[in-house]
Amino acid sequence: MKYVKLLIPAVLLSFLVFVARAQRNASLPPGLDAYISKVLQGFNVPGVGVAIVKDGKVLLSKGYGVKRLGTSDPVDDQTLFLIASNSKAFTATSLALLVEDGKISWEDKVIQHLPWFKMSDPYVTASMTVRDLLVHHSGLPAYAGDIMLFPPATFSRREILSRLPQIPLRYDFRTVYAYDNILYVAAGELVASVSGMSWEDFVQERIFKKVGMRESISRYSDLQKKKNFSFAHARSYNDVRVVEKFMDQNIGDAGNPAGGIVSNAADMANWLITQLDSGRTPLKERVLTPAATADLWKIIRPMPISKVDAAIKPAQSDFWGYASGFRAYNYGKYKVIGHGGALSGFVSQIAMVPDLNLGVVVLTNQASAGAYWSIIYQILDYYMGNPAFDWLGGYKKIQDSAVARALAQRKKVEVEKALGDKPSLPLEKYAGQFMEPMLGRATVGIEGGGLVLRFDNSEHFVADLSYFQYNNFIASFRGMGLPTEAYLSYALNADGSIDRVRLKVTDPASQLDFNELELTPIKDKKMDTVALRKAINAETSKYPEASFAVAFKDLGTGQQFFVNELEMFHAASTMKTPVLMETYKQAAAGKFSIHDKIVVKNSFASIVDGSSYSLSPADDSEQELYTLVGKELTIYDSLHRMITKSSNLATNIIIDLVGARNVMSTMKELGANKIQVLRGVEDNKAYQAGMNNTTNSYDLMLVFEQLANGSFVSKSACAEMIRILQDQYFRDIIPALLPANVKTATKSGSITKIAHDSGIVYLPDGRKYVVVLLSRGFADHGKASAALAQLSKLIYDQVR
Repeated sequence: MKYVKLLIPAVLLSFLVFVARAQRNASLPPGLDAYISKVLQGFNVPGVGVAIVKDGKVLLSKGYGVKRLGTSDPVDDQTLFLIASNSKAFTATSLALLVEDGKISWEDKVIQHLPWFKMSDPYVTASMTVRDLLVHHSGLPAYAGDIMLFPPATFSRREILSRLPQIPLRYDFRTVYAYDNILYVAAGELVASVSGMSWEDFVQERIFKKVGMRESISRYSDLQKKKNFSFAHARSYNDVRVVEKFMDQNIGDAGNPAGGIVSNAADMANWLITQLDSGRTPLKERVLTPAATADLWKIIRPMPISKVDAAIKPAQSDFWGYASGFRAYNYGKYKVIGHGGALSGFVSQIAMVPDLNLGVVVLTNQASAGAYWSIIYQILDYYMGNPAFDWLGGYKKIQDSAVARALAQRKKVEVEKALGDKPSLPLEKYAGQFMEPMLGRATVGIEGGGLVLRFDNSEHFVADLSYFQYNNFIASFRGMGLPTEAYLSYALNADGSIDRVRLKVTDPASQLDFNELELTPIKDKKMDTVALRKAINAETSKYPEASFAVAFKDLGTGQQFFVNELEMFHAASTMKTPVLMETYKQAAAGKFSIHDKIVVKNSFASIVDGSSYSLSPADDSEQELYTLVGKELTIYDSLHRMITKSSNLATNIIIDLVGARNVMSTMKELGANKIQVLRGVEDNKAYQAGMNNTTNSYDLMLVFEQLANGSFVSKSACAEMIRILQDQYFRDIIPALLPANVKTATKSGSITKIAHDSGIVYLPDGRKYVVVLLSRGFADHGKASAALAQLSKLIYDQVR
């Protein structure tokens, strides 16, 4: 009987524990809404999106606070936030899908799929596998190349990766964990190369649509089309303010595979359910097999374990490791799969506990890690049955201490600045053009009485320079959120000329994505125009039957050179560059997106009488487009065909989209008044009526100068257009006789007795110039091309 008496309470106790756990599994932590509100107030975070999933169900998907400080516009579970590096899990999942498709293996060498891929070490280049791209043990320094991604430079993914060989490896291959973003850019290129779809489209089609992430964006630039999004907020010490231009400054589409996804609490809840259910979505559709999901969570690279502050002692982990797009660590006795993400003004964090079938995501619009960890640990404690702990108080203590240290450092700098001397050189002597290996050309110039630092390839990377002491300046970067200051130090030669300039960040709390940059002066060379004119006259005199026009401008020195620059010529296909520019202008105005699709057609109206005409593939330099009539193609693809293969059909389709009159109007706005774009190609009635597209070399030079300087629409739009021009298939004039390390972005044109080329020439030392070469009268196109190529070489010989 005694045994029975003891057994009943034990059974009852066990039953009560079971009931308590069941209730906890189906309920939310008590007082959670009030607690999250306290966290927002304590860390001065305007708003967050929070989701909790448990046992395949969404227990919470909710917004708290406001989207923008100073407004009452509330965050809801559909409000979009930048999830930053939580995007990496989607890139890893994309590769896992391609593995399951049998198109790649995790152990494939990267160069099998990207033959052009190179690291600074040939062995690492040859040995790097698909998996290696994801796990941060390549040997690169931590955050290598981030300067090209945050804020966005004008480079494409391919251009960013082409700079990898210039980054020396700091560690032995596969030995040390050092976080990077640039190899996720490579992973995105690999997805595109293998799948035949852009990384953005692959993620949208193969993941978002199946998982039920209806509002999520894989192409960061598409955020501008959305209405329900959160603004970024920057914190400087204890002051928080709105970052007005965060959409332009945080990241560009080139960085999407590393950190460009934008999502919300509701969509991320579905993502967590899919991950926790071994690749099966909330609608029970399978995205990945259980084995593939488990593989993504498997630790590949152990990570250093840091000792946490005593104020948050329960958060101390025993292990940390990087898997594939995820991190794994322990919280108490439970293994957690998670990852964080940070971009200026946003931080996010996910935490999944497989043993509890539990997932939590917190998205914030102010970069406070203390805020999201306070929420996540509070939630995990409830479902794990842990003792209560003051996470809010602990993380607030850590933040307050960091602010106090930063304020003390700021005061020290202000004192030192007040005691500083005067510059050893006049301000104008510190100005000049410089070369930075990753970002390219930089300019220090005098604006409004002070020095300003600008980078050609990053329009948002602009700093005002204020004198500090010796030959040092404090560089305060504009509009990027604070603190964003660095020291700019000049090293001078014995004669007072500049040997090099070092830009260094010393504040560990800085939101700048570099530690140190070194700039070297670009030495300008003055052209001997007398010698050049003599050489060009000697060359052109060999062809008495022909007429020539030349326009040249050095974009560093401003030096110009002309031959018959105002003489008018039939424009031939050089008119396609103005059409390209008008298309990007209208896209920037919101009329359409460059990635929108349009129907391929082959029926157009003559500008003479509106009668219909069509083009023949036999008269076109690109025939494939004719096989796609009736189908849809992106505007970008049409533009690329129009420029690189000089597709006449693509040209007419685009002119119908943007309007020839609008092209002319835009050219006049640029001062290119003599460029006439009246019509599309092969409008024979217009040709017979003398209604032709015309240009002179001077006006075409003005057009390319705008592109080269990034002053048309935006630097990023100009960079995209230049990339298309750099893909040029016809390279028999301007680039033909130039060295291989000289890059060009050109558009040629030819019809009977007409041969032209126009574009930008990029020298290896960072200098660049615009050149336009027009000719008329050659019966043989090959002879015309050879003559113009020689003129291009004569100009290059004078500049190099």
